[in-house]
Amino acid sequence: MSRIEPLQFIEAPPLRSDDGPPPLLITFHGYGSHMGDLHELRHALDPRFHVVSAQAPIDLAPSGMPGGWAWFDLIFQPGQGIGYDSAGAARAVEAADAFIRDTMQRLETPEDRLYLMGFSQGSMIAHALLLHGTRPPAGVAACSGRMVDEVFAQDTPTDRLDGRDLFVSHGRFDDVIPVECGRGIRDWYTDTGVRLEYHEYDMAHGIDPNCLADLQSWCTRTLDA
Repeated sequence: MSRIEPLQFIEAPPLRSDDGPPPLLITFHGYGSHMGDLHELRHALDPRFHVVSAQAPIDLAPSGMPGGWAWFDLIFQPGQGIGYDSAGAARAVEAADAFIRDTMQRLETPEDRLYLMGFSQGSMIAHALLLHGTRPPAGVAACSGRMVDEVFAQDTPTDRLDGRDLFVSHGRFDDVIPVECGRGIRDWYTDTGVRLEYHEYDMAHGIDPNCLADLQSWCTRTLDA
């Protein structure tokens, strides 16, 4: 088995403390972005989170995107849309899973205090960890993600989803990952025991102020519950 290299990360302690260990929010950015991107959203989310933002392992500078990173390579297929390196995606999920285990151990985070957030390519990582990871999170926010067959396989066990919280958002004008992907993800989870909150917005591929406000509200209600 090949050695999994540890991921780079940045973190910020909670701005407000409650009793017990703080809830841990681990973020996974999108293709071509970096660990600082979603990390900045912590100012608009619940102040009780200890936020740790992981950086994807593939440096895109040699591909002409200095400062950009990817969880796995995309394959641009003329006339067929955008594909992806499925083996690389599996390695990325394995690396993210190991990162979560190490981070929880380092911060002494109980399993019921783990939350994940992903955008675009990072959203796929978050879904994969919710469904297949060794540390099932209490809640996941997955924004503008793709419906990936390997993650949402028909034989995927769903018992682990019972009582967990899931926020899914997508833009109706998304020209990178069509809104049909968001709707497919919504429909897949509908018959499971997850507490699903789904939103669509009049936006492109991103997180607009309305989405961010709903995400903040979801975070607070989930922690309060």
